[in-house]
Amino acid sequence: MSIGVHEQIRFSLFQVNDFSYESHRLEQEAQPFLSFSFISKSKGSVRITSGGITHYAQSGDVMVHRPGIPFAVYADQPGTHMYINLALSVMDQVDFFQLHPMPKVVTLLDPIRFQQTFLQLKTVWNRPADGLRDMQSTMLAFQLLNEIVESVRILKATPDPADPSATDRLSQVIPYIEKNLKTKITREKLASIALLNPVYFSRIFQKTYGITPMSMLHRLRMKRAVQMLENPSYTIEYIAEECGFYDASYFNRVFQQAYKITPGVFRKKVEQAKH
Repeated sequence: MSIGVHEQIRFSLFQVNDFSYESHRLEQEAQPFLSFSFISKSKGSVRITSGGITHYAQSGDVMVHRPGIPFAVYADQPGTHMYINLALSVMDQVDFFQLHPMPKVVTLLDPIRFQQTFLQLKTVWNRPADGLRDMQSTMLAFQLLNEIVESVRILKATPDPADPSATDRLSQVIPYIEKNLKTKITREKLASIALLNPVYFSRIFQKTYGITPMSMLHRLRMKRAVQMLENPSYTIEYIAEECGFYDASYFNRVFQQAYKITPGVFRKKVEQAKH
């Protein structure tokens, strides 16, 4: 079967750009085009209001602004946004994103790849206009769109955070960490135990426990280390290895950062308190 793409899809790319800020405030504004704004860097949350509803986004998210719908964006901390403005219609000028609605904020599955593709697109877009530039810009823009659409598709297929079954899966994660502190543990490994996508897993975990999975791992390692320091038969080197710190010098450094004293001094204080 042969299909003429130009008969099925109409695509226009209007702008490709990025900007950095110390703080950002965009009051209610309606644009004539669809805008995808990727938050490549942000020290805090970005607040978006549209239609009386407030949404929050952070680094690695894409804000989706529909044409003709007023929105406002507020950020109190420094950040960088990368954005593209475009129009995409199919089947006799039907807006593609009316057929396949996007949430106001999309959490990307692979934000690093998205950023790399955006930078490629920006480089191509800034070249003098010709047929080759237009073709490459279109191909790269569609790669970005595919990243967004695929992220939405996969995250929709995962359980809703409000669903108890989703948070129930986290109950297996903490016991796993506690039994395997000595080994190398990654976010991806913990997500696989919970049977969740890594990005989605991180969001659910932080919402449930108030800290990231890797922060929890560090906290549990430090907790075990403190418990083991109370036993004088364990050497500092052994404790470091058993708790996953790999070497005594690194263990000493992170312990001192956390408790303002070295493991050795902490052990002496524990011994003094017993007498």
